[in-house]
Amino acid sequence: MIRSNRRRKPGRKAASVRRIMRGLLQGLALSALASLMVTGGWWLNRALTVQTWQIHGVPEILEVAIEKELKGQEPLDLVHAWPSRLRIHLLGAIPDLAEVNIVRQLPDRLEISATMRMPVGLWRNSKGTVQLVDGQGLAYRPLKAGEMLDLPLLRVSAEELGESVALMLKLKQEDETRYARLSEWIGEGDAWKLNFERGRSWLLPRGSLAGDRMEQVIALMQGPRWKNGDWRIDVRADNRWFIRKSKLGGMV
Repeated sequence: MIRSNRRRKPGRKAASVRRIMRGLLQGLALSALASLMVTGGWWLNRALTVQTWQIHGVPEILEVAIEKELKGQEPLDLVHAWPSRLRIHLLGAIPDLAEVNIVRQLPDRLEISATMRMPVGLWRNSKGTVQLVDGQGLAYRPLKAGEMLDLPLLRVSAEELGESVALMLKLKQEDETRYARLSEWIGEGDAWKLNFERGRSWLLPRGSLAGDRMEQVIALMQGPRWKNGDWRIDVRADNRWFIRKSKLGGMV
């Protein structure tokens, strides 16, 4: 039997080879582009490393604390010196900071504006640790050894901190001189007990009446009969107040 030669179509195989080569070339191009981007990103990240910074708004002791934390984060390249990242770190690491704002000035500088947290009282927790309390009623750090602060001691539960601090700041707003003489703020049964110097004390009702009753007592104490005396005052009742001499204990 004689079989005639059949010529294969050359186009099918060549097209398959071209597709494979095209795919390889595209893959190599993408790989090269990715490698170039990674290298460029690494170079840019390192090129924009922070070299200097300026700190505003806080005393020197906090400037030193901020600098210590910044140096501990080195290298402060573009990624590690991202303002929002640094802000979160500084607020978490330094409790005495109330707020931090960071502006990145390219290529290598940070402008840092910080605000110091101001303590308004001292509070002893359930473990016996005395902590500083800010104006929001937040106990934010333990009192340091040798740290002497002339602040009222809050003898209240953790749940009462916010309310007692708010009332204490109301006292400061209404009568700053009397606030300066406040030594203790105590949660006592149905009352807030305020102990001042020279044996003076007030008993205020709990709840919504406390603020108004405090204003009334301050107004009363400005009268000529009361302003120079040392009194123990109980104004919890609506219709009858009790005022006694702090030392003699006599009823007035």
